[in-house]
Amino acid sequence: MSSEGTEPGPGSGPGPGPEPGPLCPDHGQALSWFCGSERRPVCAACTGLGGRCRGHRIRRAEERAEELRNKIVDQCERLQLQSAGISKYMADVLPGKNQRAVSMASAARELVIQRLSLVRSLCESEEQRLLEQVHGEEERAHQSILTQRVHWAEALQKLDTIRTSLVGMLTHLDDLQLIQKEQEIFERETGLESSTPF
Repeated sequence: MSSEGTEPGPGSGPGPGPEPGPLCPDHGQALSWFCGSERRPVCAACTGLGGRCRGHRIRRAEERAEELRNKIVDQCERLQLQSAGISKYMADVLPGKNQRAVSMASAARELVIQRLSLVRSLCESEEQRLLEQVHGEEERAHQSILTQRVHWAEALQKLDTIRTSLVGMLTHLDDLQLIQKEQEIFERETGLESSTPF
């Protein structure tokens, strides 16, 4: 049999003193040994001649328990170190990251506000320029219409005067007088044509 501890004999126990705890279901003896092959506690009879764990890797149960306790202690220490590292990170690093995030967000917000203000200012300036341009065009168009209105009112008055004069000639002049007035009539016709806008 290959064992890692003291090889038990049939009927042997872990040592002097009481043997509390569960007993082997096959032999009714204390489970004082640990079978490494089957990874379970066994009694001395299980490891002896005719036992199911004969030739297995056997060691005392208390040694296996001590090994497990040491592993648990090591694990607890690693967990404690991890917890300490996390706590330190939360206390020392996260506040700085949070402050940087707040600062970056504040700077980005300020930049957005500045750009929006600039765009708003440019839009308002362009709006004012366009409105002034439209108003200027409106004023020029209005002034042009007024000028044309005065011009054509004068032309209408002149045409009316010429027409009245011509009607008077037709009404009051005889043939000879009408022939003598031919030059004057021609000049008035020329003036009439020059006053027509189309």
